[in-house]
Amino acid sequence: MAVMAHDTTIAALLAAFDDHRDRVAIRHAGGEWTYGELRDRIYRTARVLRANGLRRGDVVALLTGNRPETYVLRYAANTLGCCVTVLYDDLAPSLLAEMLRTAEAAALVYDADRHTGEAREVLAEVPGVTGLSLDEATEAESAKPIPVQARPEDLASIQFTGGSTGVPKGIPRQAKLPGYLTPAALAAWTDAVQLLCTPIGHLGGTLSGVVLAAGGRVVLHERFDAGEVLAAIEREQVSFLWLPPRLLHQLLDHPALATTDTASLRSIALGGSASTPHRVAEAIERFGPIVAQGYGTNEAAQITWLTPREHERPELISTVGRPVPGIELTIRDAAGDPTDGTGEIWVRGPGVMTGYHRRPELTEQVLRDGWFHTGDLGHLDAEGYLTIVGRSKDVILAANGHVYPSAIEDVLLRHPAIADVIVFGVTDGSRDEHVHAAVVTAPGSTLSEDEVIRWVGRERGAAYAPEVVTFLDELPQTGSHKPDRRALRQLLAERG
Repeated sequence: MAVMAHDTTIAALLAAFDDHRDRVAIRHAGGEWTYGELRDRIYRTARVLRANGLRRGDVVALLTGNRPETYVLRYAANTLGCCVTVLYDDLAPSLLAEMLRTAEAAALVYDADRHTGEAREVLAEVPGVTGLSLDEATEAESAKPIPVQARPEDLASIQFTGGSTGVPKGIPRQAKLPGYLTPAALAAWTDAVQLLCTPIGHLGGTLSGVVLAAGGRVVLHERFDAGEVLAAIEREQVSFLWLPPRLLHQLLDHPALATTDTASLRSIALGGSASTPHRVAEAIERFGPIVAQGYGTNEAAQITWLTPREHERPELISTVGRPVPGIELTIRDAAGDPTDGTGEIWVRGPGVMTGYHRRPELTEQVLRDGWFHTGDLGHLDAEGYLTIVGRSKDVILAANGHVYPSAIEDVLLRHPAIADVIVFGVTDGSRDEHVHAAVVTAPGSTLSEDEVIRWVGRERGAAYAPEVVTFLDELPQTGSHKPDRRALRQLLAERG
């Protein structure tokens, strides 16, 4: 396959687009693009970016959402040897400005129809950054190929963490060709039809790049809507879906699921945050033995994987699988010593980042002797399967001992009247924290605070029962669809 003749991801992708010129690459609400059209737009856009002064080594920030043009801009910038950071929608201008400063961006490309206001605020906060509208004319430019300027050692992207604990941190990735673009890896994706309904800048977008490299098709949705996703699975004969668990739960709860033909699905991959065993079992019952789940971080890429075959063992559904090839994983106690019990997950391997972009002080906190300290807590069983119990910073220091929010969330999500929940600790000024649950009830259901407390007490014991329950219409999430405990605490503080 053509990708093996190249040493950078962008060169491999452009060669693949040449190989599949007449096939449909991307289908979107605005129409469909063939690989040939995608390739031509990339070269035209590269010329526009070059005319605006962008050169190899510059960082280009994209505030363009889930649109085909985002792929074009990303690949056009990479062709010039530029590094790209894809920004999430719905972030405050002050946070976007901080991202641009962290990335040392030379340009911000934005969607004029949706983000002109935010772009103007951001550009005013970060002098020296060139602002370019998505509407910059490209049709007058030539679609003739231009030489790829990127070198393997160049930065191809800076991916920001979700930002649930403060200002997102930038994780740089090089332009060199990764192992997942080898012929053996791409063979499984040749006829794939991926529905992408999560941000292009997150893992689903990375996987869509693999689908495009293999000549598959990407069905692109600008936002997640459970009803539209189900309709598209049937209409487009979608074969692959990557989702954070919270979005899978919305699919399972949607009334249209019962009448939707999902027989085309060959793989549903879960990641980004923890699911609950009973909901995973529910997905397997509805979609068949095609569900896989794993554990990974932006800093370390994929760490573990639980295959569909392994899901046939009920006792493994609560785990996130075993380490993928090349990954070393160990559990350490607070002193940094190995432990057979619950402790912090440390990992080492080729996918681990070299450090946060321009943040050596933060890098030093999490990277030591090649080991990445994830901040996640978990334990291994005798066969090496990993169970995650939560984030170390989220552990509730209650009067009766340490309480892991995920343990209570799992119990609450088994209640038929609860659609979503976040559990966290609140202090009243003493050293002890109190268990607080923010609950979203299922459509048409009613629930009292006492019922929530009694449910947990019966299932787990009084020590785990929430002391305070708040009912909300929806829970705050980060741009990558993870629960945003920081925003939730701020919301509840504002409400008193």
